[in-house]
Amino acid sequence: MQSLTGLMADHLAPAKRAALRARPRIAILIPCLDEELTIGGVIEQFRKELPQAKIYVFDNNSTDHTVERAREKGAVLLRERRQGKGCVVQSMFREINADIYVMVDGDGTYPASSVHVLLEPVLNHEADMVVGSRLNPDSRSQFRATNRLGNYLFLWLTRTIFHTHIEDMLSGYRVFNRSIVKQLPLLSRGFEIETELTIKALERGYRVIEIPVDLGSRPKGSHSKIRHVHDGLIIMRMIFSLARDYKPLTVFASVGLILILSGFVPGTIVISAFLRTGLVPRLPSAVLAVGLVLSGLVVGMVGLLLHTVARRFRDLDLQVQQLGREISETARE
Repeated sequence: MQSLTGLMADHLAPAKRAALRARPRIAILIPCLDEELTIGGVIEQFRKELPQAKIYVFDNNSTDHTVERAREKGAVLLRERRQGKGCVVQSMFREINADIYVMVDGDGTYPASSVHVLLEPVLNHEADMVVGSRLNPDSRSQFRATNRLGNYLFLWLTRTIFHTHIEDMLSGYRVFNRSIVKQLPLLSRGFEIETELTIKALERGYRVIEIPVDLGSRPKGSHSKIRHVHDGLIIMRMIFSLARDYKPLTVFASVGLILILSGFVPGTIVISAFLRTGLVPRLPSAVLAVGLVLSGLVVGMVGLLLHTVARRFRDLDLQVQQLGREISETARE
């Protein structure tokens, strides 16, 4: 006869397995380059806040003791030989399997205590991506003047072109669900990766929420890897590239309008002379005016065609996303 303890164990085993299945797997992803002064503290703080989570440190060719410090703290260490934060993020998303992903920089400037607030909307299925906003009025962030100016410039461009209300597009503190990590195509290689993440997520219809977090200062001896002018130009190029891909009508129609208006300048002079004399004394100006106006019309038509194609691809992308959700829900059942 089976013992009472055995019967109870058999009865509780399915419930325990179901509870384990229901508990989401959380992965903490930390991209690193020469952060030996801070990486140990970041690992300790996040392990304290989320003891059930698995912590991964992706080293991007560090020349200091970052690797040793990460191993000492028990993090899972992986390496990305291609230089650039974008390459690291691509590898993290491709290689790590989890239900929820927390991405945070290894420089110790983001508070681990805020992770629970960032996780809540994703755990409750209210958001696909949660961004820790350093620029929210409720945030007490220690920004350098150049960094703050650059952030506001990029925000203004994004809001103007994409008509989206974003507070902090370049934050490195984010939480994602599995869907956005595995389905969002990323091509950036450098610090423009946050720009690509934000804009592509919004344009593809993912639910993005921003929650204020405080940005601290780096400890003495720790230095930022951002090259303000170089990386700023790359981020700006990324914004315009995404605008070309996702807002072709806006981009090409604007260029076409500029060409047409430019054609009006020499055209007005030629028409004015013709009305006075009945002659066209400035033939090169007339040719230039006609060329500019025709070029503007052609560019506008190209934008209209690309807009139609982009819209059809967006419809297809949404259908694929919906199919993926249905398959995932069926698999869970």
